[in-house]
Parts: sequence; C-alpha cells; structure tokens
Amino acid sequence: MSVYPMAPYKHDFGQTITTDVEGVAVDRAFIAHVHIPGPVAADSDGMIDGAQCTTGEEAEPLVITEFEAQPDWPRNIVVVLAASTAGDIAAGDIVVKGKNFADEEITETHTVTADTAGTFTGSIAFKEVTSVTVPVQDGDSVTVDVGWGKVFGMPYKLEADEQVILKLFNKSADSGTVTPDAEDIEKNVISLNGNPDGQKDIDLYIIV
Repeated sequence: MSVYPMAPYKHDFGQTITTDVEGVAVDRAFIAHVHIPGPVAADSDGMIDGAQCTTGEEAEPLVITEFEAQPDWPRNIVVVLAASTAGDIAAGDIVVKGKNFADEEITETHTVTADTAGTFTGSIAFKEVTSVTVPVQDGDSVTVDVGWGKVFGMPYKLEADEQVILKLFNKSADSGTVTPDAEDIEKNVISLNGNPDGQKDIDLYIIV
C-alpha cells in the first residue's frame, strides 16, 4: 500500500469560514508552527576569522567569496572590523550580499567611520552569504571577521508583530522582539533574548 504525503495548505489562498450570522463568512486563518531545531551559538567569526584587509594606492577592495561556514538557519550577519592602529581604518561601506529565506538576492550595507574599529550587527536574515566587500584601508593592521548573531528569520511576511502569538526557547517563553515586514521576507525576524548553544530549540506560533 502506497502512502502519499499530504500537500501543504496554502495559507493565503482565500479560504473562508462561516460565522454565527447567516450569510456572513470571514477569512480563514491558520496557526503556523515554525520549529528551529537547536541553532548554534552566535559566533562573530564563524564564517571568516581575521581576514587581512587591503591597503595601498594600487589596492582593490577586499572581496570575500569563500567562507568557512554558512548560517544554520536564516540569521543576521555580524561583521567585526579591527586594527592594532586605529588610524589604519578608512571610512567607507562594508557590503554584505547573499540570499534570503526565499533564495532571493539581498544586500546589507554597514558604514565605517574613519579611525574607528567596530562591530556591525546586521538586522536582516541571510540564508546564505555570497560575498562581503571591505573598502581599501589606510594601513596594514586592519582585519575583518564575519559571522552570525541571534536574530532569526521567519518564512512569513507579517503585518504586525502580534501575529507571533507564542515564542518559545528551550520550551520556555522568550521575550525576544519580533520585527514584521509585509514586503521583504528577510526583514521578518525575531531577535532572541535567550542564548542558543546548539541544543535548545526555538518554536514560534504565528497567525497567518
């Protein structure tokens, strides 16, 4: 006997449901359960650790296209710019490119202040990073790390954060902040309050 898997419900197909008023129907809503199994800890150098930035009059920007790892779930990207001599750091933009939950190309830009090291914490969820571009620096002591934080993407375009009716981390309520966006899937994220360690699951219950 063959068993065929059930096709997923299409949550935005336009199904309606009756009410207690004859002749009046309303849109049917669903509660989606998004399960993120044991995400690894935030790691600011999990993808690139201490890449040497370029410098000099003839130098080209550093373009990183090969990474030691990728996010285990669509997550925000963290870039750390460091230098033993602060004056070596040039003003400019660090550009992160990659793909979102839906495999669409996305870009996030971080602005660097001259002579100032910094940690640049992204706010959108990358399923994959394809390149990080760092401008030419003013000296040779500048390095860059690339990794991920603890902001997690959701596979829904939400109108309001209240649509996420329950947030669980390790089977307990989490006070993390939900950011909705009805246009761009990568901007629909939860900034977790708990600290992932590769063992604790995240469970989100969302009205869609």
